[in-house]
Amino acid sequence: MSEQEVVVNKYERLAPIAITHAGGVVDVSSAMTALSIKEDIFTNSLSAKMAVVDTSDSLGVIEFEGSETFKVSFKSILEDDRIISLKFRIFKINVEVDPNKNDIKVYSLHGVTPEHFKQSSMDINQSFKMPIKKAVQTVFDKLGSDKEIEIDDTTGTYTYIVPGMTPFESMSFFQRRAYDSRYRASLFSFYETVDGFKFKNLERTIDENRKEAIKYKYSPTVRAGDNDPQHTIENLKFPNNKDVLQKIKSGAYANAVREIDLINQRINSTEVRIKEDFATFVHLDDTAMSLDTKDLIDEHLNVINSTKWINNIGVDDKRKDLIPRRKFYLDCLSQVSLNMVVPGNSNLSVGQVIDLDLLELSGFTEEKLQEPKISGKYVITRVSHMIRGEEYRCIVNCSKESYRANVPKPERSIVVKQ
Repeated sequence: MSEQEVVVNKYERLAPIAITHAGGVVDVSSAMTALSIKEDIFTNSLSAKMAVVDTSDSLGVIEFEGSETFKVSFKSILEDDRIISLKFRIFKINVEVDPNKNDIKVYSLHGVTPEHFKQSSMDINQSFKMPIKKAVQTVFDKLGSDKEIEIDDTTGTYTYIVPGMTPFESMSFFQRRAYDSRYRASLFSFYETVDGFKFKNLERTIDENRKEAIKYKYSPTVRAGDNDPQHTIENLKFPNNKDVLQKIKSGAYANAVREIDLINQRINSTEVRIKEDFATFVHLDDTAMSLDTKDLIDEHLNVINSTKWINNIGVDDKRKDLIPRRKFYLDCLSQVSLNMVVPGNSNLSVGQVIDLDLLELSGFTEEKLQEPKISGKYVITRVSHMIRGEEYRCIVNCSKESYRANVPKPERSIVVKQ
Protein backbone atom coordinates (compact mmCIF):
# COMPACT_ATOMS: atom_id res chain seq x y z
CA MET A 1 0.00 0.00 0.00
CA SER A 2 1.46 3.37 -1.03
CA GLU A 3 1.86 6.31 1.34
CA GLN A 4 -0.96 8.16 -0.42
CA GLU A 5 -3.40 5.28 0.03
CA VAL A 6 -2.63 5.25 3.72
CA VAL A 7 -3.06 8.99 4.24
CA VAL A 8 -5.92 10.06 1.97
CA ASN A 9 -9.57 9.47 2.92
CA LYS A 10 -8.75 7.18 5.86
CA TYR A 11 -9.51 7.56 9.57
CA GLU A 12 -8.75 5.83 12.82
CA ARG A 13 -11.63 4.89 15.13
CA LEU A 14 -10.48 5.29 18.72
CA ALA A 15 -13.50 3.90 20.57
CA PRO A 16 -16.69 1.93 19.84
CA ILE A 17 -19.73 3.91 18.71
CA ALA A 18 -22.32 3.28 21.40
CA ILE A 19 -25.88 4.45 21.98
CA THR A 20 -26.72 4.93 25.66
CA HIS A 21 -30.40 4.69 26.65
CA ALA A 22 -32.48 4.13 29.77
CA GLY A 23 -32.11 0.36 29.51
CA GLY A 24 -28.36 0.17 28.84
CA VAL A 25 -25.85 0.57 26.02
CA VAL A 26 -25.96 -0.68 22.42
CA ASP A 27 -22.74 -0.88 20.38
CA VAL A 28 -23.51 0.12 16.75
CA SER A 29 -19.93 0.33 15.49
CA SER A 30 -20.38 -2.45 12.92
CA ALA A 31 -23.86 -1.26 11.89
CA MET A 32 -22.98 2.42 11.41
CA THR A 33 -22.79 3.15 7.66
CA ALA A 34 -22.49 6.94 7.66
CA LEU A 35 -21.70 9.74 10.09
CA SER A 36 -21.56 13.50 9.60
CA ILE A 37 -20.52 16.11 12.16
CA LYS A 38 -21.05 19.76 11.25
CA GLU A 39 -19.66 22.92 12.79
CA ASP A 40 -20.69 26.34 11.49
CA ILE A 41 -19.28 29.72 12.42
CA PHE A 42 -22.82 31.17 12.46
CA THR A 43 -24.46 28.30 14.41
CA ASN A 44 -24.31 28.04 18.19
CA SER A 45 -23.81 24.27 18.52
CA LEU A 46 -22.45 21.25 16.70
CA SER A 47 -24.84 18.86 15.01
CA ALA A 48 -24.48 15.25 13.92
CA LYS A 49 -26.35 12.71 11.82
CA MET A 50 -25.65 8.98 11.97
CA ALA A 51 -27.06 6.20 9.77
CA VAL A 52 -27.36 2.73 11.28
CA VAL A 53 -28.45 -0.37 9.37
CA ASP A 54 -30.15 -2.66 11.91
CA THR A 55 -30.25 -6.23 10.65
CA SER A 56 -30.90 -7.88 14.03
CA ASP A 57 -33.44 -5.45 15.53
CA SER A 58 -30.91 -4.46 18.19
CA LEU A 59 -32.28 -0.90 18.21
CA GLY A 60 -35.85 -2.16 18.50
CA VAL A 61 -35.35 -2.58 22.25
CA ILE A 62 -34.76 1.15 22.68
CA GLU A 63 -37.78 3.27 23.48
CA PHE A 64 -36.46 6.51 22.03
CA GLU A 65 -37.71 9.34 24.23
CA GLY A 66 -35.17 12.14 23.73
CA SER A 67 -32.74 11.24 26.51
CA GLU A 68 -30.56 8.89 24.42
CA THR A 69 -26.98 9.79 23.54
CA PHE A 70 -24.21 8.43 21.36
CA LYS A 71 -20.45 8.94 21.48
CA VAL A 72 -17.89 9.05 18.70
CA SER A 73 -14.10 9.19 18.86
CA PHE A 74 -11.87 9.23 15.76
CA LYS A 75 -9.10 11.11 13.97
CA SER A 76 -7.53 11.35 10.56
CA ILE A 77 -4.67 8.99 9.95
CA LEU A 78 -1.57 11.15 10.49
CA GLU A 79 0.02 10.66 13.89
CA ASP A 80 -0.28 14.23 15.19
CA ASP A 81 -3.81 14.88 13.89
CA ARG A 82 -6.42 16.16 16.32
CA ILE A 83 -8.74 13.66 18.02
CA ILE A 84 -12.47 14.32 17.58
CA SER A 85 -14.18 12.90 20.66
CA LEU A 86 -17.78 14.02 21.17
CA LYS A 87 -21.06 13.13 22.79
CA PHE A 88 -24.38 13.90 21.11
CA ARG A 89 -27.91 13.81 22.44
CA ILE A 90 -30.44 12.39 20.01
CA PHE A 91 -33.36 14.72 19.29
CA LYS A 92 -34.87 13.20 16.14
CA ILE A 93 -35.08 9.74 14.61
CA ASN A 94 -36.15 8.62 11.14
CA VAL A 95 -36.73 4.91 10.52
CA GLU A 96 -37.08 3.35 7.09
CA VAL A 97 -37.64 -0.29 6.12
CA ASP A 98 -35.36 -1.76 3.47
CA PRO A 99 -37.60 -2.14 0.38
CA ASN A 100 -35.88 -5.41 -0.55
CA LYS A 101 -35.73 -6.95 2.92
CA ASN A 102 -38.53 -5.86 5.23
CA ASP A 103 -36.75 -7.25 8.29
CA ILE A 104 -33.93 -4.71 7.91
CA LYS A 105 -34.40 -1.17 9.24
CA VAL A 106 -32.31 1.89 8.51
CA TYR A 107 -32.15 4.42 11.36
CA SER A 108 -31.17 8.05 10.84
CA LEU A 109 -30.24 9.53 14.23
CA HIS A 110 -29.96 13.31 14.56
CA GLY A 111 -28.03 14.75 17.48
CA VAL A 112 -26.77 17.94 19.06
CA THR A 113 -24.31 18.42 21.89
CA PRO A 114 -25.83 18.14 25.41
CA GLU A 115 -25.37 21.87 26.14
CA HIS A 116 -27.89 22.69 23.42
CA PHE A 117 -30.52 20.55 25.15
CA LYS A 118 -29.78 21.85 28.64
CA GLN A 119 -29.86 25.53 27.78
CA SER A 120 -33.19 25.27 25.93
CA SER A 121 -35.07 25.06 29.25
CA MET A 122 -33.03 27.66 31.15
CA ASP A 123 -33.83 31.35 31.72
CA ILE A 124 -31.32 34.15 32.24
CA ASN A 125 -32.92 37.06 34.12
CA GLN A 126 -30.04 39.28 35.13
CA SER A 127 -28.65 42.77 35.02
CA PHE A 128 -25.04 43.07 33.90
CA LYS A 129 -22.72 46.00 34.54
CA MET A 130 -19.45 44.70 33.21
CA PRO A 131 -17.56 44.21 29.93
CA ILE A 132 -19.38 41.95 27.47
CA LYS A 133 -16.50 39.49 27.66
CA LYS A 134 -17.13 38.96 31.38
CA ALA A 135 -20.91 38.73 30.88
CA VAL A 136 -20.43 36.00 28.26
CA GLN A 137 -18.31 33.99 30.71
CA THR A 138 -20.89 34.49 33.48
CA VAL A 139 -23.74 33.13 31.35
CA PHE A 140 -21.66 30.26 30.00
CA ASP A 141 -20.70 29.18 33.52
CA LYS A 142 -24.41 28.72 34.32
CA LEU A 143 -24.48 25.84 31.81
CA GLY A 144 -22.16 23.81 34.00
CA SER A 145 -20.39 22.46 30.92
CA ASP A 146 -17.01 20.76 31.21
CA LYS A 147 -16.07 22.29 27.84
CA GLU A 148 -13.96 25.41 27.53
CA ILE A 149 -15.09 28.69 25.98
CA GLU A 150 -12.73 31.04 24.17
CA ILE A 151 -13.82 34.68 24.35
CA ASP A 152 -12.26 37.54 22.40
CA ASP A 153 -11.61 40.90 24.06
CA THR A 154 -14.36 43.50 24.11
CA THR A 155 -14.19 47.25 24.76
CA GLY A 156 -16.25 49.19 27.26
CA THR A 157 -18.42 48.53 30.32
CA TYR A 158 -22.18 49.01 30.10
CA THR A 159 -25.33 48.13 32.01
CA TYR A 160 -27.62 45.64 30.29
CA ILE A 161 -30.65 43.64 31.38
CA VAL A 162 -31.10 40.17 29.88
CA PRO A 163 -34.88 39.63 30.18
CA GLY A 164 -35.68 35.93 30.43
CA MET A 165 -33.57 34.59 27.59
CA THR A 166 -31.98 31.16 27.23
CA PRO A 167 -28.17 31.13 27.47
CA PHE A 168 -27.80 30.85 23.69
CA GLU A 169 -30.30 33.67 23.14
CA SER A 170 -28.28 35.70 25.65
CA MET A 171 -25.16 35.09 23.56
CA SER A 172 -26.96 36.54 20.52
CA PHE A 173 -27.91 39.52 22.70
CA PHE A 174 -24.23 40.00 23.61
CA GLN A 175 -23.06 39.52 20.01
CA ARG A 176 -25.06 42.53 18.87
CA ARG A 177 -23.55 44.71 21.60
CA ALA A 178 -19.94 43.53 21.71
CA TYR A 179 -17.21 45.49 20.00
CA ASP A 180 -13.45 45.84 20.04
CA SER A 181 -12.16 49.35 19.32
CA ARG A 182 -9.19 47.87 17.41
CA TYR A 183 -11.43 46.33 14.72
CA ARG A 184 -13.81 48.46 12.72
CA ALA A 185 -16.51 45.87 12.00
CA SER A 186 -16.26 43.93 15.29
CA LEU A 187 -18.47 41.21 13.84
CA PHE A 188 -18.88 38.82 16.78
CA SER A 189 -20.28 35.29 16.63
CA PHE A 190 -20.99 32.60 19.22
CA TYR A 191 -20.48 29.05 17.96
CA GLU A 192 -19.24 25.61 18.89
CA THR A 193 -16.35 23.67 17.39
CA VAL A 194 -14.87 20.26 18.10
CA ASP A 195 -12.60 21.97 20.65
CA GLY A 196 -15.35 23.77 22.56
CA PHE A 197 -17.33 27.00 22.42
CA LYS A 198 -16.19 30.31 20.95
CA PHE A 199 -17.30 33.92 21.28
CA LYS A 200 -15.15 35.39 18.57
CA ASN A 201 -14.63 38.62 16.69
CA LEU A 202 -14.57 37.34 13.08
CA GLU A 203 -12.58 40.31 11.82
CA ARG A 204 -9.92 39.60 14.45
CA THR A 205 -10.06 35.87 13.62
CA ILE A 206 -9.34 36.63 9.97
CA ASP A 207 -6.57 39.03 10.93
CA GLU A 208 -4.83 36.41 13.10
CA ASN A 209 -5.38 33.29 10.99
CA ARG A 210 -4.65 34.67 7.53
CA LYS A 211 -0.96 34.67 8.41
CA GLU A 212 -1.08 30.89 8.92
CA ALA A 213 -3.26 29.95 5.97
CA ILE A 214 -3.48 26.26 5.03
CA LYS A 215 -2.50 25.76 1.39
CA TYR A 216 -4.89 23.73 -0.77
CA LYS A 217 -4.39 23.02 -4.46
CA TYR A 218 -6.99 22.26 -7.10
CA SER A 219 -6.38 21.13 -10.65
CA PRO A 220 -9.06 19.45 -12.81
CA THR A 221 -6.51 16.82 -13.88
CA VAL A 222 -4.78 16.20 -10.56
CA ARG A 223 -2.17 13.47 -10.67
CA ALA A 224 -2.16 10.56 -8.24
CA GLY A 225 1.47 11.21 -7.39
CA ASP A 226 1.12 14.76 -6.09
CA ASN A 227 3.49 15.57 -3.25
CA ASP A 228 0.77 16.58 -0.78
CA PRO A 229 -2.38 14.53 -1.46
CA GLN A 230 -3.83 15.41 1.95
CA HIS A 231 -4.16 19.06 0.82
CA THR A 232 -5.38 18.40 -2.72
CA ILE A 233 -8.99 19.39 -3.46
CA GLU A 234 -11.10 16.57 -4.89
CA ASN A 235 -14.07 18.69 -5.93
CA LEU A 236 -14.56 22.45 -6.10
CA LYS A 237 -17.70 24.53 -6.65
CA PHE A 238 -18.42 28.25 -6.58
CA PRO A 239 -22.08 28.82 -5.62
CA ASN A 240 -24.03 31.61 -7.24
CA ASN A 241 -23.19 34.96 -5.69
CA LYS A 242 -25.20 38.17 -5.44
CA ASP A 243 -25.78 40.02 -8.68
CA VAL A 244 -25.31 43.75 -9.16
CA LEU A 245 -29.01 44.58 -8.74
CA GLN A 246 -29.10 42.76 -5.39
CA LYS A 247 -26.09 44.75 -4.22
CA ILE A 248 -27.71 48.04 -5.23
CA LYS A 249 -31.08 47.27 -3.60
CA SER A 250 -29.63 45.89 -0.37
CA GLY A 251 -27.18 48.72 0.16
CA ALA A 252 -24.41 46.17 0.35
CA TYR A 253 -21.61 48.69 -0.04
CA ALA A 254 -23.34 51.85 1.14
CA ASN A 255 -25.73 51.85 4.08
CA ALA A 256 -26.63 54.08 6.99
CA VAL A 257 -28.07 54.09 10.50
CA ARG A 258 -30.18 56.97 11.78
CA GLU A 259 -30.49 57.16 15.56
CA ILE A 260 -33.48 59.04 17.01
CA ASP A 261 -32.36 60.86 20.15
CA LEU A 262 -35.56 62.02 21.84
CA ILE A 263 -33.74 63.43 24.87
CA ASN A 264 -31.63 65.86 22.84
CA GLN A 265 -34.23 66.23 20.06
CA ARG A 266 -31.94 65.27 17.20
CA ILE A 267 -31.07 62.52 14.75
CA ASN A 268 -27.56 61.06 14.76
CA SER A 269 -26.35 59.48 11.52
CA THR A 270 -23.60 57.02 10.67
CA GLU A 271 -22.80 55.97 7.11
CA VAL A 272 -20.49 53.43 5.55
CA ARG A 273 -19.45 53.62 1.89
CA ILE A 274 -17.13 51.19 0.20
CA LYS A 275 -15.09 53.85 -1.59
CA GLU A 276 -14.17 55.64 1.61
CA ASP A 277 -14.20 52.70 4.03
CA PHE A 278 -12.76 49.70 2.15
CA ALA A 279 -9.27 50.40 3.49
CA THR A 280 -10.41 50.55 7.11
CA PHE A 281 -11.34 46.85 7.40
CA VAL A 282 -9.19 43.73 7.71
CA HIS A 283 -8.91 41.78 4.44
CA LEU A 284 -7.85 38.19 3.82
CA ASP A 285 -5.17 38.81 1.20
CA ASP A 286 -2.10 40.93 1.81
CA THR A 287 -3.00 43.02 -1.22
CA ALA A 288 -6.79 43.09 -1.44
CA MET A 289 -8.99 44.38 -4.24
CA SER A 290 -12.66 45.39 -4.11
CA LEU A 291 -15.10 42.93 -5.62
CA ASP A 292 -16.41 45.59 -8.01
CA THR A 293 -14.73 48.20 -10.18
CA LYS A 294 -14.52 51.88 -9.33
CA ASP A 295 -16.79 52.73 -12.27
CA LEU A 296 -19.60 50.52 -10.95
CA ILE A 297 -19.04 51.74 -7.40
CA ASP A 298 -19.26 55.37 -8.50
CA GLU A 299 -22.36 54.72 -10.58
CA HIS A 300 -24.45 52.68 -8.13
CA LEU A 301 -22.68 51.09 -5.17
CA ASN A 302 -21.55 54.20 -3.31
CA VAL A 303 -25.12 55.47 -2.97
CA ILE A 304 -27.01 54.98 0.31
CA ASN A 305 -29.79 52.55 -0.61
CA SER A 306 -30.38 51.03 2.83
CA THR A 307 -31.13 52.92 6.04
CA LYS A 308 -31.91 51.45 9.46
CA TRP A 309 -33.63 53.58 12.12
CA ILE A 310 -32.94 52.95 15.81
CA ASN A 311 -33.89 54.64 19.08
CA ASN A 312 -31.40 56.05 21.53
CA ILE A 313 -31.75 53.94 24.68
CA GLY A 314 -29.64 56.22 26.86
CA VAL A 315 -26.53 54.03 26.52
CA ASP A 316 -23.71 54.90 24.17
CA ASP A 317 -23.12 51.28 23.14
CA LYS A 318 -21.80 52.17 19.66
CA ARG A 319 -24.81 50.54 17.95
CA LYS A 320 -25.22 53.36 15.46
CA ASP A 321 -21.57 52.97 14.45
CA LEU A 322 -21.37 49.17 14.47
CA ILE A 323 -24.56 48.27 12.60
CA PRO A 324 -23.57 49.72 9.20
CA ARG A 325 -19.98 48.47 9.52
CA ARG A 326 -21.10 44.94 10.34
CA LYS A 327 -23.62 44.93 7.51
CA PHE A 328 -20.87 45.99 5.11
CA TYR A 329 -18.37 43.39 6.33
CA LEU A 330 -20.86 40.52 6.53
CA ASP A 331 -22.23 41.33 3.09
CA CYS A 332 -18.72 41.40 1.64
CA LEU A 333 -18.04 37.98 3.19
CA SER A 334 -21.14 36.57 1.50
CA GLN A 335 -20.15 37.83 -1.96
CA VAL A 336 -17.56 35.18 -2.88
CA SER A 337 -17.90 31.64 -1.57
CA LEU A 338 -16.56 28.22 -2.43
CA ASN A 339 -17.46 24.69 -1.44
CA MET A 340 -14.79 22.02 -1.63
CA VAL A 341 -14.47 18.32 -0.90
CA VAL A 342 -11.08 17.38 0.54
CA PRO A 343 -9.53 14.28 2.09
CA GLY A 344 -10.63 13.71 5.69
CA ASN A 345 -8.70 15.95 8.06
CA SER A 346 -9.73 16.10 11.72
CA ASN A 347 -7.59 19.25 12.14
CA LEU A 348 -9.94 21.36 10.01
CA SER A 349 -12.18 23.80 11.87
CA VAL A 350 -14.19 26.95 11.22
CA GLY A 351 -12.30 30.21 11.55
CA GLN A 352 -9.18 28.79 9.93
CA VAL A 353 -8.00 30.33 6.67
CA ILE A 354 -7.12 28.41 3.53
CA ASP A 355 -4.91 29.61 0.71
CA LEU A 356 -6.46 28.36 -2.54
CA ASP A 357 -4.08 27.52 -5.38
CA LEU A 358 -6.44 27.19 -8.35
CA LEU A 359 -4.72 26.03 -11.52
CA GLU A 360 -6.21 26.62 -14.95
CA LEU A 361 -5.14 26.07 -18.55
CA SER A 362 -3.93 29.12 -20.45
CA GLY A 363 -4.17 29.62 -24.17
CA PHE A 364 -0.59 30.86 -24.22
CA THR A 365 1.12 28.04 -22.37
CA GLU A 366 1.09 24.26 -22.26
CA GLU A 367 1.27 24.26 -18.45
CA LYS A 368 -1.40 25.22 -15.96
CA LEU A 369 -1.14 28.66 -14.39
CA GLN A 370 -2.66 29.92 -11.18
CA GLU A 371 -6.02 31.60 -11.69
CA PRO A 372 -5.28 35.25 -10.86
CA LYS A 373 -8.35 36.53 -9.01
CA ILE A 374 -10.23 33.63 -7.38
CA SER A 375 -7.03 32.12 -6.01
CA GLY A 376 -6.04 33.46 -2.63
CA LYS A 377 -7.20 33.28 0.96
CA TYR A 378 -10.65 32.26 2.25
CA VAL A 379 -12.00 31.91 5.77
CA ILE A 380 -13.67 28.59 6.61
CA THR A 381 -17.27 29.16 7.70
CA ARG A 382 -18.49 25.54 7.84
CA VAL A 383 -16.86 22.11 8.09
CA SER A 384 -18.71 18.81 7.75
CA HIS A 385 -16.72 15.74 8.77
CA MET A 386 -18.18 12.92 6.65
CA ILE A 387 -17.55 9.22 7.26
CA ARG A 388 -19.03 6.62 4.89
CA GLY A 389 -17.95 3.08 5.53
CA GLU A 390 -14.17 3.18 5.76
CA GLU A 391 -13.76 6.50 3.93
CA TYR A 392 -13.42 9.92 5.55
CA ARG A 393 -13.80 13.24 3.74
CA CYS A 394 -14.51 16.83 4.69
CA ILE A 395 -16.94 19.19 2.99
CA VAL A 396 -15.63 22.69 3.56
CA ASN A 397 -17.52 25.95 2.94
CA CYS A 398 -15.45 29.12 2.69
CA SER A 399 -16.03 32.84 2.17
CA LYS A 400 -13.97 35.73 0.84
CA GLU A 401 -14.65 39.45 1.34
CA SER A 402 -12.37 40.76 -1.43
CA TYR A 403 -10.31 39.59 -4.38
CA ARG A 404 -6.58 39.21 -4.56
CA ALA A 405 -5.16 42.08 -6.59
CA ASN A 406 -3.39 39.83 -9.07
CA VAL A 407 -5.07 40.93 -12.31
CA PRO A 408 -3.64 42.83 -15.30
CA LYS A 409 -5.32 46.14 -14.31
CA PRO A 410 -5.88 46.24 -10.55
CA GLU A 411 -6.13 50.03 -10.66
CA ARG A 412 -9.67 49.66 -12.03
CA SER A 413 -10.72 48.61 -8.52
CA ILE A 414 -10.00 49.82 -5.00
CA VAL A 415 -6.73 48.21 -3.88
CA VAL A 416 -5.41 48.05 -0.32
CA LYS A 417 -2.04 46.67 0.77
CA GLN A 418 -1.94 45.50 4.37
